[in-house]
Amino acid sequence: MIGRRQLPVSSTISLLSLLRAVAPALGGGAPERAALDAELRRAFGASGIALTDSGTSALVIALRATTPAGGIVALPAYACVDVGAAALFASARVMLYDINPNTLSPDLESVERVLGNGARTVVVAHLYGYPADVPGVSALASAHGAAVIEDAAQGAWGSLSGTRLGAFGPLSVLSFGRGKGMTGSGGGSLLGIGARGREALALAGSLPGAPAGARALATAAAQWALGRPALYALPSAIPALHLGETIYHPAHEPCAITGVSASLVRAALARAEADLAVRRRNAEELVGAAAKVKSVRCITPISGGVPGYLRLPIRVDAARSMSVALGIVRGYPDTLAELTELRSSLVGNEKIPGSLELQRTLVTIPTHAQLTAGDIEKISAWLVD
Repeated sequence: MIGRRQLPVSSTISLLSLLRAVAPALGGGAPERAALDAELRRAFGASGIALTDSGTSALVIALRATTPAGGIVALPAYACVDVGAAALFASARVMLYDINPNTLSPDLESVERVLGNGARTVVVAHLYGYPADVPGVSALASAHGAAVIEDAAQGAWGSLSGTRLGAFGPLSVLSFGRGKGMTGSGGGSLLGIGARGREALALAGSLPGAPAGARALATAAAQWALGRPALYALPSAIPALHLGETIYHPAHEPCAITGVSASLVRAALARAEADLAVRRRNAEELVGAAAKVKSVRCITPISGGVPGYLRLPIRVDAARSMSVALGIVRGYPDTLAELTELRSSLVGNEKIPGSLELQRTLVTIPTHAQLTAGDIEKISAWLVD
């Protein structure tokens, strides 16, 4: 018999939101897309929006708007492989900059060096809901005449100095994929913040029409049905699903979000604050337990940063065993420097010791609403083991 297995990350999908998404699946998704556009503008103070089929597609559009083919974009060396896939599809050359392993924010000295070596676009990614220093990078980029793209796919409603992650811009990427906090079972958005962002979005042009939403609805229904600890072991046992693995998926030509995903994201937006409160409460309890263990190093948010706690990242001894039954898993297995598909596009020789440290030692702990008091007690016991 397959036992209980906790999800490393979980985004709420309700039965009611699924039922409401049936009508867009049958056609007529335009009203849902229009309503989501308006709601995202209000939530992030956006002056323009492109609703896309994925966060990767949103990043492709942003890179095309800021980086000519063959131009150099600076990417964080420790990041999701989808960031590299977007740069490849946008025909950009890539320089990597380092990440501070204590904060998960860019190493500003490293950013300064890659800008000095020719990077003219910098992608700044918030990891696991922890704020990255977008203002600090923007100040450096401005001095070099470079553009900044904020990757808030994992922003998870965190904030920095009172500004919501994703609202810095001038171009900001959101993702609504599985496990991104606000899920639409797919989809993404490129936000234009201020006049510069609006102008860049205007240059990007219109997107091809959205595909039918039936597949998105079926995926969301499966996530709702099986994405719970009592049943999650079943899909996890199917190798073809690659659940919990970091898999490279090539980017493709961007298209519009489906009406189904737009409907589901609207429901997620409505409960975003409530979901954040649960994650924050669970994370704070776990941080309290982790802080008592000398062999565990908690990530410290940068000054003014309030994490959204998509997951709780900590650093442990590289040889320590994980507990997949509790949803405790390693972070990204490789840096982008080791991504085979990206190697031919890499330029420069920036050292990335902080990113390599994260590759060796970073572990993530679940924070979502499906944690029980018993789960938190067991995770606390794992921390001191």
